[in-house]
Amino acid sequence: MMHSLIQLSIAVLLLPLLSFVVLIFFNRRLPRGGDFVGVGLLGTTLAIALYIFWTVIVQHYDPAFRLAWDFTWLDFGNVPGVGPLQVKMGIVIDNLTAIMLAMVSLISFLVHLYSTGYMKGETYYGRFFAYLGIFTFSMFGIVLSDNLFSIYMFWELVGLSSYLLIGFYFHKDSAADAQKKAFLTNRVGDIGMWLGILILYSQFHTFGYQEIFAHIKNGDFHMSQAWLTAAGVLLFMGCVGKSAQFPLHVWLPDAMEGPTPVSALIHAATMVAAGVYFMARIFVLLTPEAQHVIAFIGAFTAFMSATIAITQHDIKRVLAYSTVSQLGYMVLGLGVGSYSAALFHLLTHAFFKACLFLGSGAIIHAMHHEQDMRWMGGLYKKMPWTFVTFSIATLALAGLPLTSGFLSKDAILAGALGFAQVEGGGIFYLVPVFGFAAAVMTAFYMGRQVWLVFFGESRTHLKPAEEHGHDAHAAHGHDDHGHHEVHEVSWNMRLPLVILATLSVFIVFSPDPLDGGKGWFMHLVQTPATVVASTEAAHEGAKLHAPEAGKLLAEAHTDTQHVEAAPAAHAEAASNEGEGHGPVYADPRQAEIVHMTHANHWNAIKLSSLMLIAGIGMALIVYVFRIIDPDKTAQAIRPLYLYSFNKWYWDEIYDATIIKGSMLISKILAWFDANIVDGLVNGVATVFRKFAFFNGGVDKYVVDGLVNFTAFTVQTTGAVFRKIQTGKVQTYLVMVVFAVLGWFALYFAHLVK
Repeated sequence: MMHSLIQLSIAVLLLPLLSFVVLIFFNRRLPRGGDFVGVGLLGTTLAIALYIFWTVIVQHYDPAFRLAWDFTWLDFGNVPGVGPLQVKMGIVIDNLTAIMLAMVSLISFLVHLYSTGYMKGETYYGRFFAYLGIFTFSMFGIVLSDNLFSIYMFWELVGLSSYLLIGFYFHKDSAADAQKKAFLTNRVGDIGMWLGILILYSQFHTFGYQEIFAHIKNGDFHMSQAWLTAAGVLLFMGCVGKSAQFPLHVWLPDAMEGPTPVSALIHAATMVAAGVYFMARIFVLLTPEAQHVIAFIGAFTAFMSATIAITQHDIKRVLAYSTVSQLGYMVLGLGVGSYSAALFHLLTHAFFKACLFLGSGAIIHAMHHEQDMRWMGGLYKKMPWTFVTFSIATLALAGLPLTSGFLSKDAILAGALGFAQVEGGGIFYLVPVFGFAAAVMTAFYMGRQVWLVFFGESRTHLKPAEEHGHDAHAAHGHDDHGHHEVHEVSWNMRLPLVILATLSVFIVFSPDPLDGGKGWFMHLVQTPATVVASTEAAHEGAKLHAPEAGKLLAEAHTDTQHVEAAPAAHAEAASNEGEGHGPVYADPRQAEIVHMTHANHWNAIKLSSLMLIAGIGMALIVYVFRIIDPDKTAQAIRPLYLYSFNKWYWDEIYDATIIKGSMLISKILAWFDANIVDGLVNGVATVFRKFAFFNGGVDKYVVDGLVNFTAFTVQTTGAVFRKIQTGKVQTYLVMVVFAVLGWFALYFAHLVK
């Protein structure tokens, strides 16, 4: 059975790839662009993933379940200075894997089904389904990978897939710019991630999670804890890019240029989920210092994005900034040590955010691709199914009791309170403050969105004339049909909304609407044992280096707790309540955080409920009862309003600093290359050319002249001697006689003197 699970997981991985291959080459030759191929193969994938989920989660229901398989992919033999060098590839199946496979395959299948209605009539209809297939394949690869090298390969493939889908309408400049922005922004984070992987590989000569964790556990490495912290922060940079955390969050809102089903897939199940999932996989090697960085980045991102969402007019852009904010909650949860809660929110958020995006797509489709909420209104009567499902997902996002979002988000906020208390308060209280502030704003901007879209009277007629004909629909090559009657969407777009809204209700995850860690997810996906101890032991104040942390971990091993680097090694304190023992943690600080998180559960519920009431109440005051006029208020606080509306001017700041700075550096380098490097090269070339010219003259006039003169002399002498050397004896006798006579003449002349 275990072997069959591995085989089935490989099938889950490869079926979307098959969909891509078939559709990218043959979509124009197939009926309806081959959409039935994508929907059919993803339906098969979903069935297999649900079987794996049933086997692992329902039948076994074991927090320690883990199944792994690998093979040697590359073998370089014995490399001088390195030793044996192999790269392995493998698959790991545990509770988290089974849950992620089910979630990704379900949302991808629903997006495929939804797209058969939403994308109907598009020019590149078949190609769109091919891109969905490669995107899903990439995410499955990340979920199943058992080592850092493998996950990085699929990580980059996710980046390519998002590039293709965000720029699907490549003929639009805005879409082309958005896809480049997403691709390049993610490369920044990915460079940091790769450096983190190289740091770990340089120490352990392996990419495998379990091997790295085992080395650290045994103290079998030479890095200081500072290096391990640096590796953790660099790996986190990959998450900052993919999961759109500050300061690399700027690409995600612009990704709305892609078709709405793409937005649902990116924001719910694939790209942005990849970063949080990856951090969960390496959670056990994060030092406390690295977790502090992660916690503050997540908290600030959640707060900042919520402040931007409250002033946006585009229905999808509001949801985009909402996604950035909710991802901030997940990262915050991992940073404060609420591992299970962060991953629980990843799961619940996937369902209600996919429902919201697909619901917004239904609204945009029914409104003939109008996306500005200011020109909507009164849709609850005309689109009742969309209204009900969208409202349920909205309440889940806002964290209303009886919804899934309440269960997961409150668990994170409880962890934030516990974290601040354990760390001694002070600046650490900013983490829960940002978290609760974001909760208020979430309730407000979602209340605003529901009211503007579904209630009041239709405001389509109020749209300025100059804005007509310039919406996304016109850009896609369709005529403007804004005068047609708005009506509910077809069943293939409606069914996914109903399924996702149903999965946004608390009963799916826990029988207790207030939970407290009693649900099946929190039981099966438990906080793993920390491999690295705190630099300050919470109860002793002793400084610990990484090798000592490994020894402490080894000493913490007991028969009742499996101390290994796998999710499910340790339960949170809440899950062991009443059993007579608690989890054993290598890091006393982590144990105290878990305890304080459990202690703050009801405090978090009370505070978040107040935030929810305040946020919804403010939305009612401003948009329903109009006690406060939003337009006049915006004018009264115009600088703050513009600061929010213009997204804190991050794009402008990056343009003025990084982009123009890069352009300036490129111009300086171009000048240096043209005038210094090329000048030096050209100068050397001139000198050598002159020297070659001089050398040519010497060769021509001196060397060749000397050779030619010698030849001339020899030739002349030869001509003279040729006259003398006649070959006749008589001539030689005459010459001898004359020679003798000449000699006697000289002799007698000498005697006379």
